[in-house]
Amino acid sequence: MSVVALALVLSSAFVHGWWNVRMHAGEDRFATLTISYLVGGTLLLPFAIVDPPFDALPLLLGSAVAHSGYIWFLSGAYDRGGLATTYPLARGVAPLLVAVAGIWFLDQTPSGLVVGGAILVALGLVLVGGVAFGFGERTAVAMALTTGGFIAAYTLVDANGASKTGALGFFSVASLMGVVLLASVMRLRPARIRSSLGDGVKVGIAAVTAYGLILLAYTRGDAANIATLRATSILFGLT
Repeated sequence: MSVVALALVLSSAFVHGWWNVRMHAGEDRFATLTISYLVGGTLLLPFAIVDPPFDALPLLLGSAVAHSGYIWFLSGAYDRGGLATTYPLARGVAPLLVAVAGIWFLDQTPSGLVVGGAILVALGLVLVGGVAFGFGERTAVAMALTTGGFIAAYTLVDANGASKTGALGFFSVASLMGVVLLASVMRLRPARIRSSLGDGVKVGIAAVTAYGLILLAYTRGDAANIATLRATSILFGLT
């Protein structure tokens, strides 16, 4: 991994840790995260106008579904469990899944170091998950692990999309499509939107910054390497 890619990933991890702490502290986490995607997609829309990503339409649809699932399950996990349990589980399971699935989906073979790191993360997950089960947070653990599956899904899809079209424009359109998909399933009442607007805007700016940096990193390195290193956001978020 190049020095530039390393700097991009670590910067993204720091910002990602901050906005997750902010969102978990809020009252309406689903509304906050949904608004944040709307804000992020809108901020990056000029990139989609300059370089439309619609040649990668199947990937856009897949990304929208994956990000929608991420919003639903992450907010649900945060509603039911503490940050110290749900955040490491959600973020930590993704690198292992990406390292395995990336072999077929992206034709990228992870290095021994990446595989070793992913295994260590998995062992840590067993410890965290076992403690959480002992405290009765079974639903939170299940939702956090499912969130990790959606993180792995959008990581693979977005890395593929970023290699075929403009990375930031791709994320903009996928985010807005995801919001539309969620809006068709869940109705956010005006009162919920108003009460969560401030946090949603702040989280949205931070989230789009964090993920924009990651998308740029995908163009400079393998997805498995980047996903594993990005798990350092757990350290930033819990310190």
